[in-house]
Amino acid sequence: MGGRKMARDEENAYGKNLHPGPRLGLILVGRTGAGKSATGNSILGHRSFPSRLAAAPVTRTCALGSRRWAGWRVEVTDTPDLFSAEGRRADRGCAERGRCYLLSAPGPHALLLVTQLGRFTAQDEQAVRGVRELFGPGVLARAVVVFTRREDLAGASPHDYVRATDNRALRALVAECGGRVCALDNRAEGAEREAQAGELLALAARLAREHADAPFTNDVYRLAVELRGSAPDGGLRRVCERLAAGGPGRGRRGRGRWRRVLVLLGGALLLGLLLCRLRSPALQEISPD
Repeated sequence: MGGRKMARDEENAYGKNLHPGPRLGLILVGRTGAGKSATGNSILGHRSFPSRLAAAPVTRTCALGSRRWAGWRVEVTDTPDLFSAEGRRADRGCAERGRCYLLSAPGPHALLLVTQLGRFTAQDEQAVRGVRELFGPGVLARAVVVFTRREDLAGASPHDYVRATDNRALRALVAECGGRVCALDNRAEGAEREAQAGELLALAARLAREHADAPFTNDVYRLAVELRGSAPDGGLRRVCERLAAGGPGRGRRGRGRWRRVLVLLGGALLLGLLLCRLRSPALQEISPD
């Protein structure tokens, strides 16, 4: 069943035969157990992703869900454990990371970084590092911090919670995400659930408009877009090869690193020549006739 669903998702990702209208792409990221899939279901207004309380991770593969909202075609990509060190080691061939790119191409308008209210831990920090590693260092400029367990705010706002917390790592993350925060009660139903989803989607739509409706992109996303006309298996293989080679921006980082090395070598050479010239008159003065 999971394999068939994944195949359908990949076909949709290539053909985009979803709801009509301008696209609003979202990716659910964060540590395992934070409530990513339940958050996705709250946004979509129906159960699209498997979600339940369990000791082991429930989400095993990337999946795509969609809905219409305020004229937008909202596409939500759910992710398994791609962001912890253990998850990356388990994804040796980069297959799930590749699927994440293909399903969310041409790129997200907003990353939804899901964390549990009152439980931003070292695992969450590790997941944030994994997000940067997968998408590139500038990706958090397109992120929204989404707190689950909104009911625990007891009427306060998520901004009030962030201002009051003594968790410096959380405050630094929210600042890096431009102060964008939202909170959901994933057990809410009906009109309450829709109102909460509307708050989050309005925040994501505003972020999209700030960037002229252009999604976040990098060289891996550009490759995924180029491969849209190819067979899904072939496209996945090419994207996986690109990720295995080092992820987004590796070529530019490598070229930049070599440029810095060349600049340092050139500087050292010039310094050596200058020292030789300064020493030359002194040597002539003390040399015997």
